[in-house]
Amino acid sequence: MQYPDTTTHPYDIEWTSPSPDASGSMPLGNGSTALNVWVEPSGDLCFTVGRTDTWGEFGQLYKVGKVRLKLASGTGPLLAHDELFSWRLLLNEGAILIRSSRGWLRIWVDALHPVIQVQAEGASPFTATVQLELWRKERRELTGKERHGLHANAPYSVYHEADEIPSIDGDRITWFHHNNSSSWRACLEQQGLLEFGESETDPLLHRTFGGIVQGEGLKKTADDSLKSRQPAHSFHCSVTLHTGRHVDPAEWVRDIQDLAARMPDAVDSPAWQAHLAWWRAFWKRSQLEIDGSEAARKVSRGYALQRFMNACAGRGEFPIKFNGSLFTVDWNFPGEAFDLDYRRWGPAYWHQNTRLPYWAMLYAGDFDMMRPYFEMYRRALPLARFRCRKFCGHEGAFFPETMYFWGCYIEQNYGWPGDRDPELAGHLSQNQYIRRHNSSGLEVVYHALLFFKFTGDDAFLRETALPLAEAVLDYYDLHFPRKDGQLHISPAQVIEQWWIAENPLPEIAGLQACLKELLSLPAGLSSRQKDWQRLANEIPPLPTHRIDNKAVFSPAQTWEGPPRNSENPELYAVFPYHLCGLGTPDLQTGIETFHRREHTHDKGWAQDGMQAALLGLTEDARYSVINRLSTPSPYARFPAFWGPGFDWIPDQDQGGSASHALQLMALQFAGATPQKLPAWPEDWSLNGILRGPDNAIIELAHAPRNA
Repeated sequence: MQYPDTTTHPYDIEWTSPSPDASGSMPLGNGSTALNVWVEPSGDLCFTVGRTDTWGEFGQLYKVGKVRLKLASGTGPLLAHDELFSWRLLLNEGAILIRSSRGWLRIWVDALHPVIQVQAEGASPFTATVQLELWRKERRELTGKERHGLHANAPYSVYHEADEIPSIDGDRITWFHHNNSSSWRACLEQQGLLEFGESETDPLLHRTFGGIVQGEGLKKTADDSLKSRQPAHSFHCSVTLHTGRHVDPAEWVRDIQDLAARMPDAVDSPAWQAHLAWWRAFWKRSQLEIDGSEAARKVSRGYALQRFMNACAGRGEFPIKFNGSLFTVDWNFPGEAFDLDYRRWGPAYWHQNTRLPYWAMLYAGDFDMMRPYFEMYRRALPLARFRCRKFCGHEGAFFPETMYFWGCYIEQNYGWPGDRDPELAGHLSQNQYIRRHNSSGLEVVYHALLFFKFTGDDAFLRETALPLAEAVLDYYDLHFPRKDGQLHISPAQVIEQWWIAENPLPEIAGLQACLKELLSLPAGLSSRQKDWQRLANEIPPLPTHRIDNKAVFSPAQTWEGPPRNSENPELYAVFPYHLCGLGTPDLQTGIETFHRREHTHDKGWAQDGMQAALLGLTEDARYSVINRLSTPSPYARFPAFWGPGFDWIPDQDQGGSASHALQLMALQFAGATPQKLPAWPEDWSLNGILRGPDNAIIELAHAPRNA
């Protein structure tokens, strides 16, 4: 027996002891399918499977399933916890390798195909048993905390429907979840949008997803298990995943069998080499290698591991879920120790949370992973336009702060009959935290325009960025009146923080930033330039006031009432909209605002680190990235399973925000010339590559003076 050759990465994770359950798992994935993998003290290999497109009957993102693999010879488990036992996450290979004195096992998710591959080899012959372990065995009503963010107080039953394990021919096993019902139409009806649904396909109904397990030399012993026909020195099995829309689940079964027959074999060298080539190319796109102290090394590792998790879960049909990504498991969290499908805040997308991993992807050059984020909003645009025409009486579009991937409010936020104020306009939510919190569309547009600036993708500009920009800016242009010749955004609110306001800074800053980018586009790309120039001339200046005779940004032109959340909206002029920072005339205003910010908790979705870096506040930025990128969850073994913060484990806000803050410490763009190391600690070394406009590759290096 010979152990496989490996290509190591400085931030590979290696453990020399097993884990009792999924809280001690490592992540793997290929962008659309992701695993939590662990080895139990018995020597069993376990992994759970998640995908970006496995939406259940009520819009919840389900796990696909769980697989257990037992490998044993006459002397005991192949993956015995002995003196040579170790398991290592190989970042350069997108694989996990487990070794013991008795043999080895390698597992990976093919970077180019929807298939999980498992290979093993033993010093002596061994047998393998593959067992499905499904937990959705019957319809189960959800109650109490388990309905957090999922149709709380719904006037109808909310449940998890059972998975199915059909009997199929051959020595292979399969399972699936089939949505026989859907909350989509009821959701549209609740929000006065049922006419829109008459011409649309229900995205939940008949959605079918699952997997098929097969392997050479395996015999089916039951509908949910396979076993080796005889002991052998080597083993291979594969798990092919598929999601489709099928009225008859039997069609899905035929489709996945055909798909599995076309998957490359694990021992096929070209497939493995192509997988390795994808991961090598990924790590060459960009890097930040940092040293100078133990804290610096932990920050460097945390950045790399967060980027790895983005790559594992960020190339599917739908965006990364902020509340756990695809790596939710049954965490042993006090009061919320529910099954693998649970995630605090439920199935929808909160924009202020979802955006944060995507800002870091821009500077890393991970453009392929950003597309699902923009695509969700592009696909939700027709419904947003319909809502605006029906309830506002004009063209344009806005996106709710919290929305399903198809564009509706979460039902609980919109308000159930009997709970909802009958006097509310149809486009407004009962939930006052987000009733007029519509600024997410502006940030999506600004972000999309920067994506075009970095990639030069003309098709993306025409098909996604400009349609979004035209609709969102039309909403502001047509929905709000003018006062003294300037746009007057009222009634309004300041994100979730203040519920009564005029001309909130996030809207003013967002409009200014979007219009600046739109007006800088080459002539001829849009026929709306004159409209945008007129609107730009009507946008009020960023609101400010004075404290101790020093200028600071205001959250709005006027605002009333107590603060309702723990945010700092006055700093939106710094991030996300880059109107104030190094090289701008009002830099000192931004610095004063930052030092006088009301909330300094810097966890979860807070933006302190990014804002500090953009203002050149090196020590504040350093403190933030150390705190975030070297503090794993106390409920998880893997050092980049963050949180839960405000949300769930692993908290993608914590990792995403900190990753972008670290990038901004190393590189910023104030004008055409990149600013290198604008907020970099003098005693931290750096060797890195980030990306800039026109897909520029920007090399970064710093050696401490005392080195």
